[in-house]
Amino acid sequence: MGLFRVPAHLTGPTGRSETIDVLVDTGATFLVVPRALAERLELTPTRMCPIQTAGGREEAWPLAEVRLRLDGHEVTTPCLIAEEGPALLGAVALESLLLAADPVARRLLPVKAFVGASPRSVDAAAAVHEDRLARDEVAVV
Repeated sequence: MGLFRVPAHLTGPTGRSETIDVLVDTGATFLVVPRALAERLELTPTRMCPIQTAGGREEAWPLAEVRLRLDGHEVTTPCLIAEEGPALLGAVALESLLLAADPVARRLLPVKAFVGASPRSVDAAAAVHEDRLARDEVAVV
């Protein structure tokens, strides 16, 4: 888990924005903002999200979307709204920005996107499967 602060610019759906320091927390799934900030940005929750706190409590928190700009990169990302506490920059937002935490140097580093399968390998696997189906080697359930 990486814990250090970086400046981030957040913009809500109505265009209201604010630059804040977020705590980089790779143990958190999403970006998290306190309710007071969510209200200033006029964030609109779309659903309740089941969460587990670092202390092990299970709760449901409102989930909204916010525009996040960090290190010259910008994405729309899910954002949990907490009653209080620090703003946290979690793994989903970091990965969406193609950034990784370096907890030793306390900085963010650019990373490459990862693709689990290339279109060519997916096409090849589908062709093999279709061939086996044609020869009745695979049971269709």
